Formats: sequence, structure tokens, C-alpha cells
Amino acid sequence: MSLLLWTGVGQATVPLDGVLIAEGACPAQASIKRNTNPGELRLTPGAHYPVIGKNRDDASHYLIQLDRTPPPQRWVAVTCGQLVQDDADPAPSSATADQPQSASAPPSPPSKHPPQQLMLAASWQSAFCEFSARKPECKDLDAEDAAALRFSLHGLWPQPIGNSYCGVSARDRHDSQDGDWRDLPRLELTADTRARLDSLMPGTRSELQRHQWTKHGTCYGTDAETYFDDALDLMEQLNASPVRLLFTDNIDKHLSATEVRAAFSNAFGPGAGERLRLVCKDGLITELRISLRGAPGSPANLKDWVSAAPTKSGGCRGGRVK
Repeated sequence: MSLLLWTGVGQATVPLDGVLIAEGACPAQASIKRNTNPGELRLTPGAHYPVIGKNRDDASHYLIQLDRTPPPQRWVAVTCGQLVQDDADPAPSSATADQPQSASAPPSPPSKHPPQQLMLAASWQSAFCEFSARKPECKDLDAEDAAALRFSLHGLWPQPIGNSYCGVSARDRHDSQDGDWRDLPRLELTADTRARLDSLMPGTRSELQRHQWTKHGTCYGTDAETYFDDALDLMEQLNASPVRLLFTDNIDKHLSATEVRAAFSNAFGPGAGERLRLVCKDGLITELRISLRGAPGSPANLKDWVSAAPTKSGGCRGGRVK
């Protein structure tokens, strides 16, 4: 039997944690029974909305969270979009509805882009190279190299995980998926951004940046320069935190997921560790995956973006630091 909660929208609610990907300009109702819609709000097709509940087990409506026009919690029909829970891989949206005049997506900061769910993938380079020794970025890696003593940028991924290859040609998608990254188009980046990438993404020696832009960056809503600037800003904040020191102080030792999450919460605020997932392989911690929610092109503040993100479950229980 499901636990029912009473919310400020006057309707018994079954708690639900997920994201709704809108597929039509559906009305966002304050009350299902009264069919009221203060502000005449409608969903924006393609936008993502946090889901906090449903009206019953066999739901006809989801309760979503908005950040403008009271009440901020609204009901939308389940047919208005696709519900994604955790890391499910959704089918591409086929929405063709017109954009509504009354925007109901979360409000934008100075950025012209609305906030979106993201995942920052940060590799621990020594562990990564343990399994990829033939890659150019791993052949000459020394234990005392800077890259071996900090997290490296794997990618910044718009969520859910199936949100990829936006507007990409069939040929580029094929080259990306087959690992022919040098055949992908060169990226127009400033010298400063390219230098930062070469430092914090050692995989540029394998043209990882071309693959990450083709698969994930094309869905970010900005140009490549902004996409990588945001990702690099987040990485610099992670590496400046006690989380990196926890790893460097425990090389060749075991760290539990509990220890890593506690350090992450101490660095980025209460509950931040619940937005962190560890990835392990053969007993080594190879990567951190951090749940985020932020507006592309706005100041990429890791603490703020983590605090606004949904929690993430799963991941390995811990491993050795290489």
C-alpha cells in the first residue's frame, strides 16, 4: 500500500521521484478537480520538470515542481510527456507542439538558457589508465604527474542519459560511436579554453573532446566554447576541494563510498554526498559521477548546482585509490 501525503495543492499524493520530459504544451493545473490554472501555465516541449508525486498508484496525473507563479506545484496529465526515473534511457521525444506563450519552466538566472539536469563525470586518471594503457594520454603517465593527482574531465552530460546526439549527422554519430574521434569535426575553441582542456581533460590526446561535444555537448544548448568552459569551471572547483585531497592522501588505500560522500558533503553542503555516485572496476575507484542542475552559460557553481540536483542511488560501495 502506497503512502499518501497531503500537499498544498489540495490532493492526496503518492510520492514519486523522477523527471518529466515534456512532449506537448499541456496545461499545468493547480487543481485537478477544479480544473484551475492560475497564470495559464503550459509545459514547454522538450523541457525537463522535477516530478515529486502522482495522484494515485495508477496515475492519471503527475505533480511537478515549478519555480514561478503560485502555487509552484502543478498537476499535469501523464500523457503530457515521458517520466524518467534514475538513469533510465528514454526514447527520443517526438513532440511537435508549439511553444506556449506562458513559460512554466524553472526561471533562468542571467543565462538565457533554462536550468537542466546534468551529470558531471570526473575520472581518476591513474585508475582509468590502469585499464586503458594504450591510449595516448596513458602511455607516459607517471605517478607524480599532475594528471595522476587530480580528477580529469570525462564529460558533462545532459540528462536523462538518452539525451544525446542532438542535431548530429549520421556520419558524425557513427564516427563517435565507433571511436573514430579524429574524423569528427574540429572544434572552434579559444586558445585559453583549449589549454585548460589539455590540462584537465588528458583525453584530448585521443580527441575525447570531439566525442564528448558530438554526443553530449550538442544537447547542452550552447556553443562548444561555453559547454567546455562550464565543464572546466566545475572540474576546477572539484579539484580545489578536500575531495581531491581525500584521494591523494589515500593512494593505494581503500576508500568507502560513505567516506567519499561524507567528504563531498563537507565540501559542497549538507546532502551533497547523496548526489554523488562512485564507479569502480576490478576494485579500483575509476570515476565520480555528480548529479547537477544548472543553467548552461551561467556561472557554473558546483555547490549551487549540486544542491539543486536530484539524488542519485547505486554505484559501487568503495574501492582502492590507484
